[in-house]
Amino acid sequence: MDFIDFIQQRQSTPAKHLVEPVPTHDELLRILQAAESAPDHGALHPWRYLVIGPEQRPALGDLFVQALLRRAPETEPALLERERDRALRAPMLIAAIATLTQDHPKIPVIEQQLAVAAATQQMMLAANHLGYGTVWLTGSRIYDPFVMTSLGLADNEQLLGLINIGTPSARSPARAADRTAAVVTYWQP
Repeated sequence: MDFIDFIQQRQSTPAKHLVEPVPTHDELLRILQAAESAPDHGALHPWRYLVIGPEQRPALGDLFVQALLRRAPETEPALLERERDRALRAPMLIAAIATLTQDHPKIPVIEQQLAVAAATQQMMLAANHLGYGTVWLTGSRIYDPFVMTSLGLADNEQLLGLINIGTPSARSPARAADRTAAVVTYWQP
């Protein structure tokens, strides 16, 4: 398959449709190494990744519940279980972390965050190429200071999302028609 065709056919797999097996150690290294060639102004490499394997997911679910209770102490038990389940849907999670240089003289924080996003997308494409499904998920738990601290993030780091990875158990619906014409214009002075 042509590379552009591969990219155009890529789509997120819902976390509930990701099952074991997960990438092997060698496959995971290849996936993570794919991030290294991402566009990165100043070659800061402002990213790092925290792998959360199948055995660690229950502890992450407990952490999500603790964070929710800190934000909303009166949360109903059913909603707490739903929050816990967010860590258990996919068999492997990778936390995408931006390590930011706040006062860089040439490279603003937004460009550093964009580099992390580009690196993470390359990582997801590598996983897809190896036959794994992925989805990048965010939400209030991701931006919660208690969660970030509990995961060991430093003061200059941000959690940008959890990449859910596994073997797809179902095919995602086909993408909608090509929208390129609707989102592209050509500037003329």
